[in-house]
Amino acid sequence: MTNALEDMRARIRTQLADVEDEVWDAGEKDDLLTWAVRRLNQRLNRPLDPDTSTQQIALVADTYFYAIDAGITHVNRIDLIDTNSNEVGEVLGWEVTGDLVAGTAKLHVSPRIVDQLGTLRILGYGRYTLPAMTAAQTSAIPDDYVTLVLALARGEALRRMMTDRAKFRQWQVHNQVENISINELVQMVNEADQQANDEWAAMKRWQVPVEARI
Repeated sequence: MTNALEDMRARIRTQLADVEDEVWDAGEKDDLLTWAVRRLNQRLNRPLDPDTSTQQIALVADTYFYAIDAGITHVNRIDLIDTNSNEVGEVLGWEVTGDLVAGTAKLHVSPRIVDQLGTLRILGYGRYTLPAMTAAQTSAIPDDYVTLVLALARGEALRRMMTDRAKFRQWQVHNQVENISINELVQMVNEADQQANDEWAAMKRWQVPVEARI
């Protein structure tokens, strides 16, 4: 399962009983799903794949600041690969400057490291996203988080509809076999929120690497 944007949009269409995008168009559903993944990222980080090109920085002579990929949120360690593609191991003499949350951070590297040239490999954590089906899936949410993201998106969609009576009436006309009152809509929002809370409670993630020796 890729859990690409198209997959997640198809699932939320079914959960909202709006398979033809008559109430929430595709753009609104994408916005709801993106919002839900941002909520996920506030508590659960994505372990970086060290072999992904966005986690590697080629050193350039006399250059000491390097842009960090916007998908990276935590830098725990920097390894060096020399110009002969040999693993040198962890290096010291670096710091993160700028704002990782805003995606504007840079890696400030000591001149003694830059002088060796080679490639730096960033180890740490990043954001989950909703990549398109045709894009790389390295940042897509794992299967275990699908239910949580859908519950968050569904609850927010229904919550927004509570303040938009025109959309509420449209949803009733197109998709409901029985008339749904505003009180019943509130109950549906609460049920979605409770499912999200249950999913949060069932999850545990180590936020830092486990100490080990190499």
